[in-house]
Amino acid sequence: MYTSITLVGLVQALFGMLLFISKRPRHVSFVFLVVWFGIIAVFLGALLLPFEVVTHFKPGIFPVLLLFGPLLYFYLQSLTIEDFRLKPRQLLHLLPLLLVSLHRSVTPAVPITSSSENPLYVYNKVYYAILILSLFYYWLSGLKLVLKHRKNIRLHFSNYTRANSMSWLALVLSLFLVLFMVDFTRFFFHKVWQLEVPSLFLLPVNLTIFVFIMVFFGINQSVIYTPEEGAIRPETNGAPLGGKKYTGSSITGEEIEKVTQAMLAYLTEAKPYLNPEYSLQQMASDLNISRHKLSQVINSGQNKNFFKLVNEYRIREAKKMLLNPAYDHYSILGIGYACGFNSKSSFNRLFKEETGCTPSEFKQEIRS
Repeated sequence: MYTSITLVGLVQALFGMLLFISKRPRHVSFVFLVVWFGIIAVFLGALLLPFEVVTHFKPGIFPVLLLFGPLLYFYLQSLTIEDFRLKPRQLLHLLPLLLVSLHRSVTPAVPITSSSENPLYVYNKVYYAILILSLFYYWLSGLKLVLKHRKNIRLHFSNYTRANSMSWLALVLSLFLVLFMVDFTRFFFHKVWQLEVPSLFLLPVNLTIFVFIMVFFGINQSVIYTPEEGAIRPETNGAPLGGKKYTGSSITGEEIEKVTQAMLAYLTEAKPYLNPEYSLQQMASDLNISRHKLSQVINSGQNKNFFKLVNEYRIREAKKMLLNPAYDHYSILGIGYACGFNSKSSFNRLFKEETGCTPSEFKQEIRS
């Protein structure tokens, strides 16, 4: 049974690698998943070997476990951080792997699963402690990333969606904590302190489950922040909507006023907010301005974020439709969808925040 589960996990990891290598369009998050699946494939493959790896390769396979946390963290960063780029200082995340590998290379290494009564096993105890601390650190760091991202959604998107909110990441982090940290901690107490702790999971089982979840959700997760390689330049009466493209680090009050006027005219005339997936990037492309500049204009010129600005226009449109007898054949929810909202709860909540009453109450009061 143990061998079968390990083999299933190995096949899943190899399949995941092929899947994300071939997925288009390419994105840096796929690179981290491919490397992560590759490491799991190597680790599970080593478990199927009829000999201990340390007898032929002193560092063994254990040090690669120290990459589980950093790779998951990099994957989360690549999805949740706008304009994410790997920086040289981030190579420091590989330091535990390098130190443990080097130490095992120059000391008499013993298999990580060998008896704790072996005098040389003292080093393995230290390795396990480092691994547990590493997993907890990256779990906590990943959780902070997700929470910060959810706060930033309002700066970039007009609606919360499955793709941009990435609710599945909460499941991933929960499983990361339960499947790996609990099992490694149990093994640590068993091996280091010789405590009889019931085994809830086996590492191959954990990896097989985790790989399946990462493949399933990862393949369905679309890219959230697209890189700004060049703005699209749609024109109105032969001139870009936003005039020249502002790309510097600062913007003057005169420029803020100019872009604000173009933005408000654009929202009023084009009504792009009727698209429930409307984003700051789309507005920036239409106005021929960088995303960062546009965000600054909205924050400074309107004293609000993108989410609030767009949904104010949606609510105005909803009010017009609720007051117009021509739309009496629409349900309240139908009007919400027609105005760009993507759920009944968000329509009711935002409408009430703006007007003090729900859409149905608003309609009844006006018509009565």
